[in-house]
Formats: sequence, structure tokens, C-alpha cells
Amino acid sequence: MSRLFVLSMLLVVLSVRGAAAQTVFPGDDWETATPASQGLDAADLEKAKAWLESHNSKSGVVIRHGRIVAEWYFSDANAKSKFAAYSTSKSLSSMATGLAIADGKLALDHTVGKYIPDASPEGKRAVTVKHLLSMSSGVHNDPMVGQREDLFSYATKTVAMDHEPGAKWDYNNTGLALLSPVFHKATGQQIDEFLNERLFRPIGIRSDDLTWERREGFAIPYSGCHTTARSLGRIGLMVLHHGKWNDKQIVPAAWLSESIAPSQELNKSYGYLWWNNTTNKWPNVPKNAYAALGKWDNNIFVAPSLDLIVIRQSDLAPGKDHKIADYYQLVCDAVKKP
Repeated sequence: MSRLFVLSMLLVVLSVRGAAAQTVFPGDDWETATPASQGLDAADLEKAKAWLESHNSKSGVVIRHGRIVAEWYFSDANAKSKFAAYSTSKSLSSMATGLAIADGKLALDHTVGKYIPDASPEGKRAVTVKHLLSMSSGVHNDPMVGQREDLFSYATKTVAMDHEPGAKWDYNNTGLALLSPVFHKATGQQIDEFLNERLFRPIGIRSDDLTWERREGFAIPYSGCHTTARSLGRIGLMVLHHGKWNDKQIVPAAWLSESIAPSQELNKSYGYLWWNNTTNKWPNVPKNAYAALGKWDNNIFVAPSLDLIVIRQSDLAPGKDHKIADYYQLVCDAVKKP
């Protein structure tokens, strides 16, 4: 075998590896690839599939280098099925807020009172946008708030303050409800309308692939989004690339960096409506991983150091042994080490 032939074959192998590592962005549809072509072990991914199937899942998608390398649907679900994103919606609301701040229409230190001067009790008027995004508003956490038809009237005018703003971290939908009327007053748009225009359409999420719940005319900022697994994948890919889609900056990179980092000292795993792995929330996955987390683990998980996005959806409550970190670890472990 000639040295020239060996050299030419080596160049082919290197070019294939380079192509595999080169990220692509989906157009109308996603590019799919075999796990091996993108540096994952297919047998290990089958373990992740088995985990999903045994844990009341409806979908699971694994994306590497912008290509779908695994896509699973269970029961009656398929690629067009929309599921409630639950609190993953919060991370979308965070990006809407960041864009409004970049537009000069909002600021982290703007108070609820600036936009809702009759908010009550009076202490609620001192709550800032940063307090809302970092879950430190001090607003009373009402676990039944999601069932209220008067959700926003209740949040702005009735519900009590339990703590001074910034004094306590409390994962709190009641407090975050305030973001929607504040955002509307500041921008003249509802959060979902704003995201449709500035984020969803530019990254190829079609109108029939996503809906958003409203109440009293306001978009629910903490749990309003219903969408497909592939749409969540597009969002994850854009965030992984620091807010870029192809060559267009969709969300400011600096905002995403700040959103994913710890937003306060009370719970360093929490940024601005995003979760991070600072405190080893998900053991045995990269430390730089972060995620949008929703009820019943309707989640977008991103591992930047692995160029990896992992989606999981369900409309079923998880079983007692359900630990979503196990799924993430199985997928991360499927990445072949150099």
C-alpha cells in the first residue's frame, strides 16, 4: 500500500471528522445523523431510550453538533405532539426580558411600582425585575395560584408580601406572575407575542408548533408554553450558541451568560429563570451544564462542553424512582471520549 494512498485516506478521515464536528442549524427540517457519525455510542443511547420508556416519557431527543442523533416517541406521541412545557416557559420569559432590556424598555433595577403604581400591599412596589427573575421577590408563595382565574389581579393587588425583596430565595409562581403585567406595560406587548416575533419565528418554530396560555388577557410567564420536542431543540441550539442562529444574533450573548450564572447567593443553582450545575445539581455530567426545567421533567438540558442538547417531555407524573439526572448521565456517557 503506497504512502500516498495512506495519506489520502487519512485526509478523508480527518475531513469527515471535521464535518461531523461542524455545527449545522436546521432549516425547515432538521438534519439527522447516526450517533457514530457525531461521536456517540448507539448502544449507550439505547440505555437512555430504555430509561425514558420506563419512566412515563412521551418524547426524548438528543442533538449533537446541530444534528438529531436520536429521537424517540412513546405511546401516542409523535414529532407533531405538543406538550405543556410548564416551568421551562420561565426560561423563555427570561429571554424575552433580556431582549426588552437590550431594547432599553426594561432594566433589572426597574420596580413593580414603576409599572403598577397601585400594586398592593405597598411593599410589593419595591420588588425589582431582578428579584422576579431570581426568585427572591418576597411575595407570598400561594401553591394554588395556578388555579385562579383572577391570577394577575390577585398577584398585583391582593397577595401578601412574606419577606423583604431579596431576603429569601423561594421558587414562586405567584411572584413571577408580576412579570407579565410589568413586561406588557414596558413593551406594549404580551410576552408570547414578543417571543413569536423576536425568537420563535426567527429560529424556525412554526405557528402550529407552539401555543401559549393566557389568563385575564396576560401571557402566563411561568408556565404558559405548549410545544413540540423539536421546537425545544431549536431553542436549546440557539442558547447553546450564545443566542445566535446561523449568523444572526437572536438573544444577546451577555444576557444568556448572566442568566445561566448564579443570580444571588441564596441558591447558586439558580440564575435568571434558568438552572445551572454550580452546586452539582446533576452529578456525573459536565459542570458547565444548564437547563430549563419544567414540571414532570419537560426539560431542555444543555451541555456546552459536549456540544449536546437533550430534550425530554411527558404529560404523565413521574414514578417514585424517577431521577432525571440519570437520563442526562446516560446521554452524556454516550459521548465517545477522544
